[in-house]
Amino acid sequence: MYKVEIKFDSSNLTQHDMDKICEQTDEIFEKEDLNCADRTPGRRVYLDRGHKQDYGRFWAAIFALKSAAGISKHLQECFWYNGDEKENLLTDFMRI
Repeated sequence: MYKVEIKFDSSNLTQHDMDKICEQTDEIFEKEDLNCADRTPGRRVYLDRGHKQDYGRFWAAIFALKSAAGISKHLQECFWYNGDEKENLLTDFMRI
């Protein structure tokens, strides 16, 4: 199963700004037809749909997330799960 877990740093954001960032993040993943399994305030978890093209859809969303400076600079945690493998996207991809 593919999965992305995201947590935002809310220390410098108003509630309105946090809500907007979460909505924009949801739009990025929904555009790729991926499921949001957890919409906890300041946290998101997206799951695959079990289709062959989900791997590519996740990476399209991850690249879009990286390009969205208004979102990516507020990421506190961002993990990509490829089956049993877990990768920290902040240190391995987003901020390099």
